[in-house]
Amino acid sequence: MFVGVLAALVLSGCSSEGTGTKQEEPDRLPAVRLAPLSSGAGVDLASLRGPTVINLWASWCVPCLRELPLYQAYAEKYARKVDVVGIAFQETSVAKAKKLATDTGVEYPLYVDPDGKLRAIGLPKVILLDEKGGVAFEQYVEITSVAQIEKLVAQHLGVP
Repeated sequence: MFVGVLAALVLSGCSSEGTGTKQEEPDRLPAVRLAPLSSGAGVDLASLRGPTVINLWASWCVPCLRELPLYQAYAEKYARKVDVVGIAFQETSVAKAKKLATDTGVEYPLYVDPDGKLRAIGLPKVILLDEKGGVAFEQYVEITSVAQIEKLVAQHLGVP
C-alpha cells in the first residue's frame, strides 16, 4: 500500500502550481552588502529597484573591457530614466579594476563582489531589474552596442 501512495504522490506532484493559489514571485538579487569599488557608500543588492541595468564584469575579462564604455554611453544617454550599476565580480585585483574603470571613463556606480555572492557562472553578464526589484532578465552575453542595451531594456523593462 505504501508503494501505491508514494507512486500517486510522485505522479500527481506535491506543489500548488497550476491550482491558481500560488503566485510566482520574481527572482530577486540576494540580500548581501557590496562595498563600493572606489568611494561612496556600499549597496544592499536586495534594496535595488529599477529600471536598472546591472553589468557583471572583471578586469581580467576581455569581453568586459570592450563593453564597459558602452554601458557608460548608455548611462549618460538614459540618466534619470534608467540606472546603471556595475559589479566587479570575483575581481582578483581591485587596483586593476579601478584603473580599468578610470581608463574606460566609467562613472556610474561600481561595486565589488570578490566572493561571488551573485553566483554567476561566467562573465560578462547583464541583469535587468524591474521597479519592484525583481530580476526581469539576465543573460551571459557580451554587449556590442548601446542599441543592444536599449533593445533589452525596452523588451524586458518596457522603457523606450
